[in-house]
Amino acid sequence: MATDTRAQRVAAVSLGVTGVLVLLKFGVWVATGSLVVLSQALDSLLDVVALALLYIAIRIAIKPADREHHYGHGKAEHLAAFTQTLLIAVVVVGVVVEAALRLGEDPSVSAPWYAPALLAGSIVIDGTRAAIMGRTARATDSDALRAGALNIAGDVGTASLALVSLLLIRGGFEEADAIGALIIAAVVAVVAVRIGKRSVDVLMDRAPEARMDAIEAAAAAAPGVQEARRVRVRRSGNKLFADVTVAAGRTASLERAHDISDSVERAIQEIEPNADVVVHVEPISETGELGERVQASAGRVEGVHEVHNVLVHAFDEKGERKLHVTLHAKVLSGLSVREAHDLSDRVEAAIAEELGVGVRVDTHIEPLEQTAIAHDVTGDRADVVAAVKEAAQRETSVLDCHEVIVTETGAELAIMAHVRGRADLPLSEIHQASTRVENALHATYPEIASIVIHFEPG
Repeated sequence: MATDTRAQRVAAVSLGVTGVLVLLKFGVWVATGSLVVLSQALDSLLDVVALALLYIAIRIAIKPADREHHYGHGKAEHLAAFTQTLLIAVVVVGVVVEAALRLGEDPSVSAPWYAPALLAGSIVIDGTRAAIMGRTARATDSDALRAGALNIAGDVGTASLALVSLLLIRGGFEEADAIGALIIAAVVAVVAVRIGKRSVDVLMDRAPEARMDAIEAAAAAAPGVQEARRVRVRRSGNKLFADVTVAAGRTASLERAHDISDSVERAIQEIEPNADVVVHVEPISETGELGERVQASAGRVEGVHEVHNVLVHAFDEKGERKLHVTLHAKVLSGLSVREAHDLSDRVEAAIAEELGVGVRVDTHIEPLEQTAIAHDVTGDRADVVAAVKEAAQRETSVLDCHEVIVTETGAELAIMAHVRGRADLPLSEIHQASTRVENALHATYPEIASIVIHFEPG
């Protein structure tokens, strides 16, 4: 909470300083008619709006999760940062239009000593503010403050260009006013793109690749984990949400599975202290080692983006051990049937080379899905919530189902359920119960695309 208060204080002080600079810059513009000074005044006025949004966003973002916002309010910061981008774009367009018009006219602009003096002072003040906000953003992991610091750092550059333009005007090169304004607009546009891209990435739930790799490695290395099967990561404010599926031994009890889940959470939180982690533990098959070899060899084939649903069946044929492998591989959606079939042949050849002759491989090729935005519809789908709880509580191994979250992507639903079961049950029995629950829900609601059931010992 102390870091949140610090972020609010820095944003409030910066807002007050910017307000003073706006008044001074508009006063100098009225006195000189300089377009570069006007662009600086408009940029600072924009900063007032942006910093006000930033201050409000930080106050909203620190609110805890509630019934309507299960993942908290952290994205308010990113929404504020994106709004800054839109406001910057409006100012850039206005300055470019005015500068283009002035280039075709006889310039009439003055640059008395106090105009460059004001910009020199603004450079010093903005440089100090950007450094303070940057340090605070790193300390509080605030994207809104980070965007504000980047914006003000851009102001230092644009003010420097404006100062050079005014000095050239004082030297008799009056066209420097419009030319300088165009250069400033270009610099501000670059800053806006940088701020906007980061904000859009978070608002679209784009997974931070570097963090995802580190989280997957931490989950795979956690005590008791034999395989990290799926990792999904998204960011909201200064919090990271991770949904992790790992595999453990078939004979592990529910209590042991919960201990493994805790070890995965601790491992991830060691590298991401603010991470909110949900872990789902599945039993690994007796042919799990072969399954890992299949997944690794198929994943090395160029053009394969993801391998899943790997099954290895072992059987005897006239006293000789045979293997039958089936798997799903995701590839780019633009491939033709012929190209997909050729890729399937390469996958099957790679697996046969890994496991040896006498193995049969059947590959299902499917298109790589594009990222989609999910919306929390738990409050609107009370029927689904009730159906999940009813299906879970029909299982004798389940003690209760105490939390259900329903999200919607297009016409498909995704379910996250937290249930408690008897602590002494083997994981395989719990997994079978989970499968029966999933099958019952899919039969009742065909629109359900995925179900994650998180078990805890009762």
